Amino acid sequence: MRPVIPLADTSHVQPDRTLSPRDAMMSDGLEAQYFDLGRRALELVLFSGRLCDKPHYHDILDLPCGHGRVLRWLRAHYDYARITACDLDRDAVDFCRDRFRADGVYSVPDLRRLAFPGQFELVWCGSLLTHLDAGRWLAALDTLIRWTREFGVIVFSTQGRCYTSLLARGRTNVAENIDKAALLADFAATGFAYQRYFEPEHGDYGVAVTSPEWVGRALQRHPDVILRAYLEEAWGMQDVVILYKKSGHYAPVLGGAAAAAGAAGTTS
Repeated sequence: MRPVIPLADTSHVQPDRTLSPRDAMMSDGLEAQYFDLGRRALELVLFSGRLCDKPHYHDILDLPCGHGRVLRWLRAHYDYARITACDLDRDAVDFCRDRFRADGVYSVPDLRRLAFPGQFELVWCGSLLTHLDAGRWLAALDTLIRWTREFGVIVFSTQGRCYTSLLARGRTNVAENIDKAALLADFAATGFAYQRYFEPEHGDYGVAVTSPEWVGRALQRHPDVILRAYLEEAWGMQDVVILYKKSGHYAPVLGGAAAAAGAAGTTS
């Protein structure tokens, strides 16, 4: 495993390390990894602040919040902030609300139907787009941008070339409950691929992989956001995208054609 270069000094940050027994992101013996990923998320948020000249974030959305893997670090650093915890898992939302002074909002599968009282200065969206088909992926991006106020920042993660390379090289502990061959074939053809989980209880969720080029084409639909960074393998094996919202910054020259090209053949 290659060393991870710190993006910010977080040595002073001491989060509440209380864990929920229902936290699906925690596995016995992997506690250090769990907290390292939370710390890394905070580093990425602080890095986004430097890129976008945002020394403070006063209104933060964490979606999906889980049981606070990232939110506990955001709360520890941004003690003054209003933080909204949002997830389909209601127990997770309740835990974050009660433990980390968050405003709890229960999510819904179709994010377009989810409303908040106001917009956010920062939206952190870790490991959500990594599980959506192309239509829902694009709709989720639209929604994240709509929820972000002017001059606000969006930080979201994707699965990219690291994940597909591991699958192509035969790693067996990455994903055994999808059609890996079909996922790799679609990714090679279009730069986007989605395969639903075999287990019916997971519903309409699976694994989505996106190339940097595909993400770039998808962003052409949004002349009101600036791509400040695309960082491969920045959050564990996931890539991280940092956007800055500024209405009308770009002329929509590439919008329609690029969006069609970006989504072509990815509606599975």
